[in-house]
Amino acid sequence: MVDRYDVIVIGAGLGGLTAAALTAQAGRKTLLIERNYGVGGAASTYKSGDLIIEASLHETSNPQDATDPKHHVLAQIGVLDKVAWVPTGSVYEVRGGAVGIPFVLPEGSDQAREALIDRFPTQRAGITTLLREMEGISKGLGTLSRGREAFDKPLKGLAALWKLAPMLSGWRLSLAERLQRAFGDDEAVKCALAANMLYWHDDPHTLWWVLFAVAQGGYLGCGGRYIQGGSQRLSNALAKALKAAGGELLLRRTVSGILLDSAGRPAGVVHERKEGGEPIEVHAPVIICNAAPAHIADMLPSPARNRFSAPYAGHPLSISLFSATFGLSVAPAELGFASYSTFLLPEWMRTLADYCRCSAILAGPPGEAMPPIAVVNYSAIDSGLGGPPYPVSVVGVDRESNWTGLDREAYDAKRKLWRTALTTAIDRAFPGFAAHVVACTFSTASTMSSYLNAPQGAVYGFAPRPPQGPIWKGSERSSRSAIPGLYLASAYAGNGGYTGAILAGATAARELLRVPRG
Repeated sequence: MVDRYDVIVIGAGLGGLTAAALTAQAGRKTLLIERNYGVGGAASTYKSGDLIIEASLHETSNPQDATDPKHHVLAQIGVLDKVAWVPTGSVYEVRGGAVGIPFVLPEGSDQAREALIDRFPTQRAGITTLLREMEGISKGLGTLSRGREAFDKPLKGLAALWKLAPMLSGWRLSLAERLQRAFGDDEAVKCALAANMLYWHDDPHTLWWVLFAVAQGGYLGCGGRYIQGGSQRLSNALAKALKAAGGELLLRRTVSGILLDSAGRPAGVVHERKEGGEPIEVHAPVIICNAAPAHIADMLPSPARNRFSAPYAGHPLSISLFSATFGLSVAPAELGFASYSTFLLPEWMRTLADYCRCSAILAGPPGEAMPPIAVVNYSAIDSGLGGPPYPVSVVGVDRESNWTGLDREAYDAKRKLWRTALTTAIDRAFPGFAAHVVACTFSTASTMSSYLNAPQGAVYGFAPRPPQGPIWKGSERSSRSAIPGLYLASAYAGNGGYTGAILAGATAARELLRVPRG
């Protein structure tokens, strides 16, 4: 390995992999450094005994659709067709809470509109307007995410801008505010349309409406997809593209310091074996960080830390998640599972705003109040995850504070109680579930914090709150940092999730490639 590069990327999550592959393909000598044994971060798949576990990806909007924001990035890198994107069918099924009897939200804007109107006929006008806005915002931003290329065909670029008209009036709205305008106090239709908000946030009053519209509009407009065989395959494909372009990848190395030159610009990094050992210096004038700003600040020399950290002060972190994977001895369909993704809302949840309570429920032992959960049946599609044991994932909102102050014995005991409580809750919805569980893993927000090196277990970077400024100022997040030549390629530079991470990496690469080599 040489000690001088054009670009050094810290962290091989999806954002770092995307940025590294793009810079290497552009002819920049690129080094990617990752502290773990493999690439991918949250986008990874592993085994526990015979049970195959998907670390976090359950569904993403279809990148094969040209209006999906990931499409042009993955196509440019050359990995779009290197994995199989399996349709997940309906967006989800939701049952319980304010919704009551099961409701299936189908993919396809027209089909979703018909299903919602059929279930909630008095809300026809609000449903029609809201879905039209979501589709326009999602497709418009998807087209414009190509940057200047979006206007290679001017009419298409202008059409994308026209679709974004609803953003002007809704730019600073929360999800709760927009749904209140559309549906008044009809909480059932709100919960039916936004049951999956736990994938982004735990409070509709502070969840940015535009972000929700982009994500949900993408699922409705172009459908959901799962990577056959698990998300690790996409991570591996990106790493392979990096190497094919001449880039280098170092695993099990921890970056302990970012070097700056006399002008305060990046000069390289210091890294060492994860287990400890002799530090090694490598040099580059550009550094891309797929890491939390708090950890990046710790890598910087003390005079530069405050300058780097100042723009992020006061930005609250996102939610964390708990994630359990159950291995069943029989196919889930035999127990009544019909949908790929099912959201179980507890009976106490009578309004969408009740989501605000869910992150604190795991602070204590299980009681009468259970949190809303997502249950993912991988056997409903050709997921490639096998069986028996047949994997079923269960996800809900969590906070690292729910698990702090516990010694190992108390932590394990509490985790076991919650694992049992979740099993019982699912068994009530799908009788026979508990009797057929033969394997189980359970990760908490504390697990997310340690494995992903995420402060407070925040899986989506900063909380997805509405911007404070006008629309012309943008979303207040950027891949650029206060240190020229130091870029962010993570959820903290965008809006979190798989699409957000990939776009953050692509944006960082695009920004630095515009700067002539020094």
